[in-house]
Amino acid sequence: MRTIFTVMSIFLLLAGIATADKKTERQIRAEYAKTVRYFKQKNLEGLLRQMTPDFLYKTQTGGVMNKQMVESAMRDQFRMMKSVQKRTTTIKKMEFKGNTVLVTTEEELAFTFLDTQGKPHRAYTRATTRDTWVKTPQGWKVKMTESLKETTFIDGKKVQ
Repeated sequence: MRTIFTVMSIFLLLAGIATADKKTERQIRAEYAKTVRYFKQKNLEGLLRQMTPDFLYKTQTGGVMNKQMVESAMRDQFRMMKSVQKRTTTIKKMEFKGNTVLVTTEEELAFTFLDTQGKPHRAYTRATTRDTWVKTPQGWKVKMTESLKETTFIDGKKVQ
């Protein structure tokens, strides 16, 4: 009899974890949907609200940018952007670790920007990232984004 209760307790515990993971997954997917929408709108404030105060961005080459540096770079990028043709995020993998979730994504971005002479150019970027999300009193926030792989083309030519 005790074995049945032990098995049932383990089953209920696992079912509770699965339910919690599904809820967390829905919440984080909703945050990615907001990210796409905010980016298309060039809504920097919305994007910044999704980050923790100590947010870090790690480049493929090992460089690190803090939240203030990311904000400055995004302001410059949005200022140059004329229009966004495509911005998608596809979640490839989620790893649940308590109040932390590691998410591997594939992102695509196609946009038109103006160079310093006002001439338009078409850019396309495809990137694989690993995002670290943490549960905060204000909901799920991204603490770190790591660029794992990125390819960019400008006017059809690969940028090195």
